[in-house]
Amino acid sequence: MKNLLLISSLFLLSACTPMPNKTVPQTVQVNSYPHQTQADINTPQVPVNMDAKHRKMLKEGEAVLANKKAKLAIDQYFNPIIRDYQNTYKNSPKRLYNARTQKEYDFYMMNAQKEGKLAHVLSETWSKAYFLKAYALQELKNTALAKNVLTQALKLSPSNSKYLSEMGHILHIEKNWNQALQVYKSAEKSALFFSPQSEKQKELLRAKRGIGYSLVEMKHLAEAEKVYLEILQINPNDKIAKQELKYLQEIKNKHQ
Repeated sequence: MKNLLLISSLFLLSACTPMPNKTVPQTVQVNSYPHQTQADINTPQVPVNMDAKHRKMLKEGEAVLANKKAKLAIDQYFNPIIRDYQNTYKNSPKRLYNARTQKEYDFYMMNAQKEGKLAHVLSETWSKAYFLKAYALQELKNTALAKNVLTQALKLSPSNSKYLSEMGHILHIEKNWNQALQVYKSAEKSALFFSPQSEKQKELLRAKRGIGYSLVEMKHLAEAEKVYLEILQINPNDKIAKQELKYLQEIKNKHQ
């Protein structure tokens, strides 16, 4: 869990200069520290055709997973992608990141620069393979291993709201309400700052629902009610928020 405890600290740096929320190129080289060695310069790039092959494999693996063939998806799709990236970058001296948007890319670059490190930022393919493998492992009822695999996705993409919310879900399964609350709050911030525009609202609402659920389980009912009302301000038709507010009102009525 040490890696998770570091996630929130990244937001101390979140006063980033606003940038266009555009998609990150498939392979982006970020040399954010001026003193480069020859080894730094020669860090391998993923060939464009290799990344295209992996993105196709991810799509096929998702389809297999949707057909309830989780083990097949892991063995024939997600694991081979992960192995290829691990082998390609096993000797890289750089801090490796995966990003979905320009803002996320800039944030990782700034974080590496502050730490005096070189960063190498790639598209989401590698971390998404970890994410989908973790999801498949949950389908196979192996939550402990899913958590470990999802941690690997978060090492590459520590500000990915979708991955953070999935970790919050696992923490809910473990009934670790306080840790889940902190992770979902990080997911909320990530959605606001870094999620692609097309995914922003969906990922923000999922994070806020996780915050609300954590607060209910922690008996912080007034705070939870506020969160669910905020959700309805964003989406007045959110069924889960409506159900939770009805539940909270029933609790209030019992204590009147």
